[in-house]
Amino acid sequence: MIDIRKFKGFDFQFKEIAMISNLVNYDYVEHYSYDKGNWLMRDKNLFQDRLLLYLDNCMIGFISYEQGKDENKRTIFFDLKINPIHNGKGYRKILYQKMIKNIKPIRCNKLLTEVYEHEHYKNYQKLLITNKFQLVQRNRQYSCDTKKIDFNGYDELIKKLELEGIQLCESNKELIDKIDHYQKLEYLEWAVDQDIPIPDGIKRTRNSFERFLKEKLFFEQECYGTEIIAIKDCEYIGLTNLSVYYRSEPFKAWTETTGVLKKFRRRGIATALKIRAIQKLISKGITEIRTDNEFNNPMYKINEKLGFYSVPDSLEYLKILDG
Repeated sequence: MIDIRKFKGFDFQFKEIAMISNLVNYDYVEHYSYDKGNWLMRDKNLFQDRLLLYLDNCMIGFISYEQGKDENKRTIFFDLKINPIHNGKGYRKILYQKMIKNIKPIRCNKLLTEVYEHEHYKNYQKLLITNKFQLVQRNRQYSCDTKKIDFNGYDELIKKLELEGIQLCESNKELIDKIDHYQKLEYLEWAVDQDIPIPDGIKRTRNSFERFLKEKLFFEQECYGTEIIAIKDCEYIGLTNLSVYYRSEPFKAWTETTGVLKKFRRRGIATALKIRAIQKLISKGITEIRTDNEFNNPMYKINEKLGFYSVPDSLEYLKILDG
């Protein structure tokens, strides 16, 4: 017997969701505690929910969805996963159609989701194409073996930047006690984020400082790999930060953001930030680093030069709803 149940935030539900996700994820192991932490931090002013699909009292899939904020308030971002042994039985369609009914109160006019160019996602991709979703963005995905990175020559780049008055500092060791650290960091991240390509029809929105701080403290307390900030004349001009999910994959780091303010670009700062971050991660025993870039973003050239190699791309699909 098939039934759809409401998500109520119980620990066993987070664990079941992680179990299903790990049957689908091809290169990433989830631990339920990170999902739970993000759920507890969610913006309760936004429409957000999950639907859990059970077959004979055993969870076989779920769909999670949330409303965008501000200019994106009529956009729903969603993710759908089904235990692969149940592929081809129409269960994704059941969850998708139930979500469509549930989001009517916000007058949703756009749906956005992401898949990977990997066999585990072919059935999901088929559902999207059948329902007239359009591919709107391709993102290069990269991995590297930290033991194979050649650091020769990069010391000279870092010395050159230091002579220009540019310092590379680790956020939680050298800057965290400065009174205006988080204010400067929030401004820098917002400035950098605006230049990261996103699908047409989706707008960049800025969180409140309180929201930013809550998420930053969660990062620092739960999954801090490293965060390196470039500073010149007391101004934060560039950064890179990487997460490590110690409860599930303690030897792998995931790049969150890398960027430099426009007026300081083309001076090797982004490369220097990456080098310093990789060195910090190696000292912590990290053996693999993952990163991604929108397909035409020139940052991919830096990654390839450092020895990152391609893994399956991610694909973002958008649907415009009638009315």
